[in-house]
Amino acid sequence: MAEMTIQPASAGTAPKPETRAHTGRTAVLINAQSGTVRSMGVDAARALVESELSKWPAPAELHILSGAEIDSTVRDMIRSKTVSAIVAGGGDGTIASIAGHLAGTDIALGMLPLGTMNLMAKSLDISQDLTEALSQLGNATTQKIDVGRVDGRVFLHHVSLGIQPRMVRIRERLGYSSRWTKMLAGARAMLSVILKPQSMRLKAVIDGQPKEMKAPAFVISNNRYEDSGWMKHKRLDEGVLGVYAVKPMSTLAFLKLAMDMLRGRWRDNLNVEEGSAHEVRLEKRRRFGGKSRALLGSLDGEVTLLRSPVEIRIDRSALNVLIPPVENAGNGQELS
Repeated sequence: MAEMTIQPASAGTAPKPETRAHTGRTAVLINAQSGTVRSMGVDAARALVESELSKWPAPAELHILSGAEIDSTVRDMIRSKTVSAIVAGGGDGTIASIAGHLAGTDIALGMLPLGTMNLMAKSLDISQDLTEALSQLGNATTQKIDVGRVDGRVFLHHVSLGIQPRMVRIRERLGYSSRWTKMLAGARAMLSVILKPQSMRLKAVIDGQPKEMKAPAFVISNNRYEDSGWMKHKRLDEGVLGVYAVKPMSTLAFLKLAMDMLRGRWRDNLNVEEGSAHEVRLEKRRRFGGKSRALLGSLDGEVTLLRSPVEIRIDRSALNVLIPPVENAGNGQELS
């Protein structure tokens, strides 16, 4: 198999992102099955959120919904044009699902982190504390960011193949009842995957350049990451995909990589290869020939089967988002 080498794509020099004040009507849609709501209880969550919304300078309405109700509610709001922003309260999967509806529209997306990882909220410097996050969103400005697309579906943070979707499947089989038991199940799933490493044989075309690789993990991100244990983005408007591949390695080396990731030093690990691209095409083939098969993938934490070949691209400035005011923001505000 050919040596795996990923080249960086040219991102160009994007101007400083334009922000504007948000003063229109906002709908706050909270997933009743999110970890935070289940831990607090629906009544306590409703009371806290309504109390904070009453302090917002612009009108806001609260809806606590089941996961099945959220999509239809968002579609109705887009058709009726009754709101200028929708705040998605839930985990990364809930937020990405709503982003898929709002990309390409004038309605801005706000993110209320109520899940386990809350990766996109971290990239935008939205507080993990519910009260503080609501305060930030009440005084937010709007800004355009890029989104990733895989087979027409929107992702905000990343698409992952290999280790992560395997871990999620094991975690779901183990089961959990709260945010903390979910994290414990995730740790057990990670250990199980590390002790039984598997590598994928992939045929990739990265910005037109064919590559063949063997990798236990392959990640495509919406823009590139900074040096961080939580995989925060450097910025979200460069117009490139981050491309990350993990080389086959021993169990001991996997454990070291896991520690490096937790310490934010994964970029120094020689078993991680990094690059960037505008378009990526992936295909999995059988070892001894035959037709390509579907790929098990994770889109912003949600496991799905991706039809092979998988087409992944960046969609520039496709989504309006609410970001914290300047005095409360860091990396998420600058994005430049």
